[in-house]
Amino acid sequence: MNLNGIETAGCRITGNEAGRRERNTPGGDFAKQAAQAAQAAGRADAILHGADEDTGDTRIFSGAELISGSSISVYKTRDFDPADPVYKVKIWDRSGNVTETMVDVSKVDTRNCDTAEMYAYTAHLKESGKGNFEDTVLKAVAAKSVKNAESRSGSWSHSDKMDWVKTVRDIMQSAYQYGDLKGYMEWKKFLGFLEK
Repeated sequence: MNLNGIETAGCRITGNEAGRRERNTPGGDFAKQAAQAAQAAGRADAILHGADEDTGDTRIFSGAELISGSSISVYKTRDFDPADPVYKVKIWDRSGNVTETMVDVSKVDTRNCDTAEMYAYTAHLKESGKGNFEDTVLKAVAAKSVKNAESRSGSWSHSDKMDWVKTVRDIMQSAYQYGDLKGYMEWKKFLGFLEK
């Protein structure tokens, strides 16, 4: 992956992935399409907040969205109890305003939850050894990206609740229709994590 313009203090990320091509994408150049969508939204960069915080909490996942200009981080707090997993999730909007919430993953309903809840849930799956990063958190990020693509505004809010199970089933159906059986099986594994 080739990222241009990375700053470590505040983690400003600009640029795009040069030369990367995605299969089954109309036009074939996903990186170019994402960059064009970000520019059309008036935003061509994102700041990954939380990288330089020194709260004593352990950051286990962070992500930034080019289109919305937002970022999200999931933390294990200093008093984290694996028997009663509650994670702190912080979301920054494009202006740097932060919203913080605590997520008890035992109460997450994958058929009706927001991004903070889903990212905490999938980060917990990774942290507890039930799946690796690609099988859990990365799949949730990809599912949110699909939801973003369906949104007329180009970005679906982190606070909007959705049926993640339905979204994953829709992705599986698309993979199957395009003959991507490997992708279909990878999404089926993720669906198994969501249908508890």
